[in-house]
Amino acid sequence: MQDPSQIIQPAAQTGSVYLDLAMALGAGLLVGLQRQRAQADLAGIRTFPLIALLGAICGILARVFEPAGVWVVAAGFIALGLVIHANRNVGRSAAKDDEKELKAGRGIVTEMAVFVVFGCGLLIVLKQAGIGISIAAATAVLLHLKPSLHKFTAALSDVDVRAIMQFAAISLIILPVVPNRVMGPFSAINPYNLWLMVVLVTGISLAGYVAIRIFGSGAGTLLAGLLGGLVSSTATTVSFSRMAKLRGGKCAASVAAIAIASLVMAVRTMVLAFAAGGDESGEMLAWLGVFTGASVVAAAIAIVPAWKDEPKQSEAKSQFENQKNPTELKAALFFALTFAVVQVLVIAGRQYFGNSGLFAVAAISGTTDMGAITLSTAGLVSRGEVDGATAAAAITLAAVVNTIVKVGIAWSLGGVALAKRVGVILFVPILAGVVVVWWVVMR
Repeated sequence: MQDPSQIIQPAAQTGSVYLDLAMALGAGLLVGLQRQRAQADLAGIRTFPLIALLGAICGILARVFEPAGVWVVAAGFIALGLVIHANRNVGRSAAKDDEKELKAGRGIVTEMAVFVVFGCGLLIVLKQAGIGISIAAATAVLLHLKPSLHKFTAALSDVDVRAIMQFAAISLIILPVVPNRVMGPFSAINPYNLWLMVVLVTGISLAGYVAIRIFGSGAGTLLAGLLGGLVSSTATTVSFSRMAKLRGGKCAASVAAIAIASLVMAVRTMVLAFAAGGDESGEMLAWLGVFTGASVVAAAIAIVPAWKDEPKQSEAKSQFENQKNPTELKAALFFALTFAVVQVLVIAGRQYFGNSGLFAVAAISGTTDMGAITLSTAGLVSRGEVDGATAAAAITLAAVVNTIVKVGIAWSLGGVALAKRVGVILFVPILAGVVVVWWVVMR
């Protein structure tokens, strides 16, 4: 056992013990304030600070009596549990005549908060103040958001919950066991990095999918374009082209939604490029910003007349109903296969045909999907195999092709009138993209 004077006295002289106790007190007050406002019957504004101080005291004693100090902490937890158990028994005895209350039962959220706050006080005096205070703050926020969280879960269907669980499987179960080594043709495939990109793209799509399910019933066309673009800008273009056809040529709102979805695609491309390019992505992002900036201009131009052409909520809602679950394992495997093929083609094309091969693969990839070509090309930048400007030109070329495809979709599904308006609006980013590609190639 250490000499207590070697632990407590120097700390007391510098005031660190008192500072730790003050922080523990504050952490307990934060959670206690929320519980008091929620009228919790077990503990409130006074009890939670005392619980945090109890944890702090156990932490101090654990340092004094280490290595046996762990038993002091265990005794504190056990004593706290016994007090809670005794309190609940007294409460049940007092309410034994209230049959309704007994049948309803009680949750254990306050009890769990008690143990968490005890642990926060313990962490603070064990020189983990940042972690302890952060946990206390997160606990208070989580407790306070009860109505919002209940509303959120009520808005989710069984399909939505399955989508979230599937994403958890993709990211938390499959990813950790995937081999982290290069293999395949040209040593182009790292299974771990490949699946990590699947997790990234699926996560972005899932965010849009969940947002669609939550806000879809009351969302207007512009919000539909924004959220739909997170899932798939091409699918959004298909949906709103059909809507414009059904509305007999009244297509200003559809044009705006398509333009917004294209803007989201451009922003999403920059996010993916940064994720794959890492610290070497600065120049690449600067060039990609030209196309994204032009997409902002196009969306802004399209939004102005769209306010007068906003469809009814029931019509906007219909655009959400056919959105597919982006976390289906089949979809994830298809993207992984696509990404692997594009990765090999990009490296092979670059090796045998130089930049022209890279641009050819980019143009072909842009007809269907932006994610695979963006991640593959940005990966070359991170490895120093391609400079940022060349990579940006290839990705921009894919984006230009993808945007032209949207105009074709508008023409085939929405008619000539819609195609003309979409073409005029999206001509801005198309022109900007062509200029970027030409400038990089000709420099």
